[in-house]
Amino acid sequence: MSDNATEEYDGRMLTLLQMVWGEGFLSPGGPQAVREIMSGVALEGKRVLDIGCGLGGLDQVLLTLGAAHVTGLDVAGLIVEMGQERIRRAGLANRIEIKLVEPGPLPFADNSFDIVFGKDAWLHIPDKAAHFAEIHRVLKPGGRIAAGDWMKSPGPYSRDMEYFFEMEGLTYHLVTLAEYGTLLHAAGFVDVKLEDITEIYRREAQDELARMKGELAPVMLAELGEAGNAHFLEDWRSLTVVLDKGELRPARIWATKPA
Repeated sequence: MSDNATEEYDGRMLTLLQMVWGEGFLSPGGPQAVREIMSGVALEGKRVLDIGCGLGGLDQVLLTLGAAHVTGLDVAGLIVEMGQERIRRAGLANRIEIKLVEPGPLPFADNSFDIVFGKDAWLHIPDKAAHFAEIHRVLKPGGRIAAGDWMKSPGPYSRDMEYFFEMEGLTYHLVTLAEYGTLLHAAGFVDVKLEDITEIYRREAQDELARMKGELAPVMLAELGEAGNAHFLEDWRSLTVVLDKGELRPARIWATKPA
């Protein structure tokens, strides 16, 4: 994961994202999004690695779907501390481990995991070829990737996309869905399946913005103040623009390490 992204998610942003997506979730869709990614993926008794685990809400869903144990990794100290506390409070520390790691090679032996999961976190990783090579290394033969991530349209970024990045205040390293598939094949994966869900999230983002202006407005003002509330409303508006234009393209990804 990128050094630049290690502490970009401050407390204010973490509060806002959970207001919109649910307690413990820092990416769209909440528990249902995890269930949709894992549909058709056998989790019973499996050891799962979640790269970019955030606050651990994703990992709790993976347990409900049958995973035996989930190891979550993140590079942001604040997120890891908050996630570890959430998991302790839930009484799940024996089944979910959240670890702070440095960007770079994964701190695990070869063939350690049955499944590698990710949810809208790998977009921060600049060297995706190295990332997929490491995933291939730590997966057991026959192991699978099941993930969601954000992609870009072909060509250079428009001013609208650059403005969205500015409003986010986060470091993005996006590739096209086709490039993503090429990188997975080059890393040695087979049965690569890519699903563009831009149209699904385009509608959801519009609904999220409406909720932020409506039912969430009082709590956002109370938690974020007028300036913080105004910033995030504009951030979300800019998100809807690049989704409507098809420049930001969320997707789901599945791939298998040959047995």
